[in-house]
Amino acid sequence: MSRFSRRDLLRAAGAVGAGASAALVAGPAYAGTGDRRDRPKDQKSFFVATDGKDSNRGTQAAPLATLEKARDVIRTWRQGAPGRATEPVTVFLRGGTYRRTRSFTLEAQDSGAPGRPVTYAAYEGEQVRLVGGVDLPATGFEAVSDQAIRDRLPAGSRDTVREFDLKALGITDYGQIVQTGYGLPRAVTPPELFFNSEAMTLARYPNTEFLAVGQVIDPGGNPRSVLGDPDKMAAEFAKGATFKYTDPRPSTWTDTSDVWMQGYWFYEWADGNLQIKAIDPAAQTVSTKTASMYSVKAGQRYYYYNVLEELDSPGEWYLDRATGKLYLYPPSDLSGASVQLSLLADPMAVLKGCSNVTFSNLMFEGSRGDGIVITDGTSNTVADCTLRLLGGRAVTIGDSSVSAGPHGGSLNEVRGCHIQATGQGGIALAGGDRATLTPARNRAVGNEIHDYSRLQLTYNPAVELAGVGNHVANNHIYDAPHVAILFRGNDHVIEYNEINDVVKETNDAGAIYAGREWTGRGTVIRYNFLHDIVGSGGSLFASGVYLDDCFCGTTAFGNIFYKVDTAFQIGGGRDNVISNNIMLSSGRSVTLDERGLNWAAEEVAPGGAWGMYDLLAAVPNQKEPWRSRYPNLVNIADDQPAYPKYNVVEYNALCTVAALDIAPSARTYGTVDRNLTLTADPGVVTVVDGKPTLGNDDLIAAQLPDYQRIPMNRIGLS
Repeated sequence: MSRFSRRDLLRAAGAVGAGASAALVAGPAYAGTGDRRDRPKDQKSFFVATDGKDSNRGTQAAPLATLEKARDVIRTWRQGAPGRATEPVTVFLRGGTYRRTRSFTLEAQDSGAPGRPVTYAAYEGEQVRLVGGVDLPATGFEAVSDQAIRDRLPAGSRDTVREFDLKALGITDYGQIVQTGYGLPRAVTPPELFFNSEAMTLARYPNTEFLAVGQVIDPGGNPRSVLGDPDKMAAEFAKGATFKYTDPRPSTWTDTSDVWMQGYWFYEWADGNLQIKAIDPAAQTVSTKTASMYSVKAGQRYYYYNVLEELDSPGEWYLDRATGKLYLYPPSDLSGASVQLSLLADPMAVLKGCSNVTFSNLMFEGSRGDGIVITDGTSNTVADCTLRLLGGRAVTIGDSSVSAGPHGGSLNEVRGCHIQATGQGGIALAGGDRATLTPARNRAVGNEIHDYSRLQLTYNPAVELAGVGNHVANNHIYDAPHVAILFRGNDHVIEYNEINDVVKETNDAGAIYAGREWTGRGTVIRYNFLHDIVGSGGSLFASGVYLDDCFCGTTAFGNIFYKVDTAFQIGGGRDNVISNNIMLSSGRSVTLDERGLNWAAEEVAPGGAWGMYDLLAAVPNQKEPWRSRYPNLVNIADDQPAYPKYNVVEYNALCTVAALDIAPSARTYGTVDRNLTLTADPGVVTVVDGKPTLGNDDLIAAQLPDYQRIPMNRIGLS
């Protein structure tokens, strides 16, 4: 049975959710976007314009030319009189395109003061584009004249493909395609081509869909099997794979020296790319230069890309790094089109130890790396900006790859932004101190985030949380191959978000996901609307909330699921509360298994591959404040830790969805009670013009005593 009463559970959901939320809402003040009537009379303003000069004073009549000069002018101005260091300052950028060839860097000396930030904003009513690439004029695209190249192009596209000589523009650094994917560190992407603000596709085969790996002759190395030993992992990565291809197309290619393959090489939730080492047309085999993280398995999905001979569809392109020639199959008329090549490998803006700085109404686009990176700062804000067509993430706060010392600062916020077509995810929020459970209160609020993992497809979410006490609210997240929100660490709040059409290309994955840790407790997932989440196939499909491989201590309260493969997948963890949720027109409702007692027993045991005991040893679970905050964690090692104990599944409403699937041990050691199965549509979700829209939960409240009403009018973009 549960160790908690119903009142305790509601108090926990309310206190952790509402209390933490209220504290988190008290974020940095917003300085506005340029209307002088809204600014304090003592606010100093400087101006930057595309036709400005850095020798100017920076007034509206004599604007500066660069952000760097504006930053330096502010530094000098502040030194000119006492008190200026704490006055609010605004740099207005006049409309136009500003090409960035290096990071715009701000340091501690460039900070504002609490409530009086230094703001970089678009001038009122004008569009400002910060671009990390170069425009390719339409007049520079010519018919392909080199006969050797024409012979390699498909016959049907030889007269349509156009070439551009990058060297003629002085562009000689073309980057390199590098191995990336599941289990590998993030890397700077090679240059990308954008046509009228749409990412073009490196020439690939097949043009859509995937091929299947044939007979595997040599699966290659298995770096995952030696995780944690860098030397052994490097040795495993050096062992390439060999397999038969079932489609003879590779036998027709002239040059495969820079041809790559993208695929799900072993699992449907772990993508990666592999460079071809050799093609053997006689044996119909392909060999790779390196291994994938889990080796290669027959029947898995993949496709070839960066193949000149496959430049046969509108929107495809190819870059010959030896000659500097770019080849494009134009998706539409080149005349008057905007064609852009991303070049900048560094983040477009970097804030290091900087506080109380605001970026407002700016557009960051066309770069190979991240948009904005913030470390060790307080109360910085990215507000109402557009971040798109980036190779990396939109905004990175701290380092989400580490649990100790994430350098995320506190009270930083990404608010009201439009994040689109990024290569490696949307927003990463780290920060807080796990030893003391001190929250960072970094926030991602009211953002529209979509098409956010174009290049690295898995585990590059719209929002990633790490550390302690960060907040994700009122975002709309949609259209992605894999995870929407990924969290690790403690005491985060994920609330009022709308999430749909994610996990579209994978399975055994979740829209909101965490896994493999006993200590990552205290997160509240509440009042989110998840709909139309259907995986690509396989036996496990897609989940709305997935607490994978014995993850513990999460409260999911008041969420709504509509047309989701599996609403909740709880993978054998402990102390999870699934309460007051609504599951409609879906596949499975709640699946709570006991994997720690069967197939995962060795992984959970001391020395097991999941490292559960190592992660436990890394936190002071027997000391305050951990001892009081998570009492069931204090002596977990002596309390049958592999058993799914103390879970609570109650006060949930189900309609047109499979019954609860709860393992026997989870029922024995937990609470599964007071759940309602409805036979008629309760009217919670209606479809208006093809879009699911929230109605009300009147019928549920009438039939389920002690059910708590869900504030549906607060869900979604704020």
